[in-house]
Amino acid sequence: MSTKFKGFFSLAFLVLLCTIASRRASAQTPAPAIPSGFYLIAKAPAVSLYKKDYQGGSPDYVQLIDLSQGAQIVLMHGDVRENRPGKGVYGGDDPRILSQSLNKYWGQLSDMSANAFCVTNGQFFYMKESPTRLPFPLKVDGTIISDGYGINEFPDKKLILELWQDRANITSLSQDSLYYSDAPDVVAGLTQTASKRIDHYVGRTFVGIDDRNLDGSYETMLIFNSSLSRQVDAASVLESFGADRVMMLDGGGSTQLSCQGKSYIFSERLIPQAIGVISAQNASTTTQTHKPDPAAGDTLLEAESLNPGNSGNLESGSSSSTLDTSQSPDPAAEPQNEDAQPLSQAAPSEPMPINLSDVLLVPLMMSPVLAFLLIFISKIRMAV
Repeated sequence: MSTKFKGFFSLAFLVLLCTIASRRASAQTPAPAIPSGFYLIAKAPAVSLYKKDYQGGSPDYVQLIDLSQGAQIVLMHGDVRENRPGKGVYGGDDPRILSQSLNKYWGQLSDMSANAFCVTNGQFFYMKESPTRLPFPLKVDGTIISDGYGINEFPDKKLILELWQDRANITSLSQDSLYYSDAPDVVAGLTQTASKRIDHYVGRTFVGIDDRNLDGSYETMLIFNSSLSRQVDAASVLESFGADRVMMLDGGGSTQLSCQGKSYIFSERLIPQAIGVISAQNASTTTQTHKPDPAAGDTLLEAESLNPGNSGNLESGSSSSTLDTSQSPDPAAEPQNEDAQPLSQAAPSEPMPINLSDVLLVPLMMSPVLAFLLIFISKIRMAV
């Protein structure tokens, strides 16, 4: 074989190796597969809502929120009626906060942004008081609203969710982790093993965080809601979606979820704190648009929070009094619109096109092994 052809085949082999290396280096880390049984029911830029049906109802719901792509988490609370300065466990405030319906929180979130996506219940609270107090800290827009009163509650089981514009974190609660955190928003909760009727099937609200692009920052937040679930089940669902860390929020009759104006888990319970989700600014790709009913309003009087059967309870774990207004009586029934089809039926994505610059230039710059191979082949050609 002539020197000319040997050089041509050597170069072709090198280009092939460079192409393979380039594809492996440039490909993004794929997101974990959607767990079996879950299917998409609502989507907007950087946010999505999945559902899994069960025999007899009480589905699981999971929100995926990509903070790095412009989605936002908003910590909301009722009116502060009494600050109680110096009464908090760390010397800060232990305020009394008025509880309100989730429907009112949704209205506030919708007024805040046209891209309002979902709102759900948040922190634990003291059932015997109205206005009520929070057992654990809450920080909103850089201001610590409450230190909480429950320093002796659930020792070594308390966590905080820290929220920045483009990332989140879950870590242990302490005075230092709260007061030295530069996160503008912080809400506290419990570990998945804290005993809140741990093995009972009651309402559950959990949050999780995931580093999907493996850059060391938790850019993806997940929210789990179900009207009937054990703690281990809630944590396992989030972990199956890829969550690296999870935290438990208030549950029982406080568990509620409303997305795009539609109630998925309904409860009449008034709550002092809620978590809102806002999609990224490009809202033109929203797959469902459930507009809130302007005539609905807040039909429950704020005074109803005086009823002990209609308020949260940190100590009891409260019974499951929620019902899912959107559940399907037949878990095997097909979703009613194309957005709700199981993901296994989605059309395959198109193959990635080959970029000439990736093939010829990038691999040579980034791979010492290929550079050595090029020198080695050149020496062979010179010897021939």
